Amino acid sequence: MEHRGKMGDLGIGDRLRNAREAKGLSLEAVEGLTRIRAAYLRAMEDEEFERLPGPAYLKGFLRTYAAALGLDPDPLVEAVPAEQPRAPSLIGMRGVEIPIQPAAPRSPLRRAATYTGLALVVGAIALGAVGYLQLRQFNAPLPPEAVTPVPPEPTPGTPEPRQPAPAAPEPPPEPTDGPEKPAPETGGVTLEIRATGESWIRVTADGETAFQGVVEAGTVRRWRAEERLTLRVGNAPALEILVNGESVTPGRQVWEQTFEAP
Repeated sequence: MEHRGKMGDLGIGDRLRNAREAKGLSLEAVEGLTRIRAAYLRAMEDEEFERLPGPAYLKGFLRTYAAALGLDPDPLVEAVPAEQPRAPSLIGMRGVEIPIQPAAPRSPLRRAATYTGLALVVGAIALGAVGYLQLRQFNAPLPPEAVTPVPPEPTPGTPEPRQPAPAAPEPPPEPTDGPEKPAPETGGVTLEIRATGESWIRVTADGETAFQGVVEAGTVRRWRAEERLTLRVGNAPALEILVNGESVTPGRQVWEQTFEAP
């Protein structure tokens, strides 16, 4: 099936497939990012739009899919044909008899299944819209720089390395006028994330991506860099952010900030 919009030689499906393969993503991987079924993603790449739930869902799915691949969704949506093909009808064909049976009343169980299906479709559309707003923030390339790897957390059963013997205690400092303030922590910058809900985040340590993905509620993650850390979030109200032990309050829902070592 051929569908071509005003985008040059490549159609909607070719643009989507080429962008996905260029990023090395499978349909199952994109399904996990966009919450759109792999069968619907393949239907958009094959330009078999009649396999989708309907025209309204097609445009929403297409926008979410394009944003996840780093494409501008507007030209793809404008290239969608105004009329979608439908299955051939047997009404009016010669020699074909269509039996008509009286409609049976719908059972309560069937009505409940119908309402459940509608609720799932509405939820998928809402998740797709949220995914489109958040994923579009994670497509800009970053300049490569040196990165200090974060030491992995010890796993159960792995012996911990021996610690050097503690040094002899130093004599207490001379008393000064007024209370003494603790010296600020030096030697890099640390970042701690405590998630109270689901959110996309990207952490860049000294110019290289240390983490990019979705954190669930209850997740606690930490990163450290020698010079700077950059944090980009897609759902800031669902995160508690600590930089060098101090709480940081984002200014908006989709938020990015770079923190320098003291």
